[in-house]
Amino acid sequence: MSGARRTLVFCTSYCTDREGWRQRERRWLDHHLALPLERDAVFVLDDASPFVPDDADVQVLDALPAALPGGPAAFVYRFATHEGRQGLYGHRGWWRSFLFSLTIARSFGFTRIVHIESDAYLLTRRVVDRINALDDGWTAFWFPAYGVPEPALQVIAADAFDAMAAVAAQGLDVLVQDLAENTLPYTRIERNFSGNRYGEMRGRIPSYADYACQVNVPWLDVRYRG
Repeated sequence: MSGARRTLVFCTSYCTDREGWRQRERRWLDHHLALPLERDAVFVLDDASPFVPDDADVQVLDALPAALPGGPAAFVYRFATHEGRQGLYGHRGWWRSFLFSLTIARSFGFTRIVHIESDAYLLTRRVVDRINALDDGWTAFWFPAYGVPEPALQVIAADAFDAMAAVAAQGLDVLVQDLAENTLPYTRIERNFSGNRYGEMRGRIPSYADYACQVNVPWLDVRYRG
């Protein structure tokens, strides 16, 4: 691996209270910070939530600094205004947060962006190793129930940053007309791993799953199997 390679891992977020933070964003952080997932910084990109965490290992940012400070395991970047969601397609807050990861990457010299949504979990060493190995293009994993790419789990390498910038240039008013599953310009779809939106579709995560999405209730057990 080149010494110049630097990886940003991030999720998007909106959290109303401490219990919601504990059950979703904090749970996501605890899970993924313990994995052998290559990362140089972890960001939670927050859509102006009313709740602001005060965890000792999390630094809250209201603006991007000139350089990332050392120390905390993760950063929460808070937008000043709330975009939210309107209707089925109107994920304005998600689009803004998702695309802002490119601004962070270019500001601090990251060469890979790994997006793992705040209700998505990596569960096996096999899928972690694959994400660590991806070094080119724009990769999504697979949502088999609907037969579409899974935007909750993506890897965007530096050679696809211009393509991401072109998506951002369309503006939120255009992007919210359709779902990310249908519009993002993926160059690779990983279908050789088991995963689904189990929180939407069933009451448990199967033991063979490499990743799980829409883990949106605290009693859905997520366990990394190494």
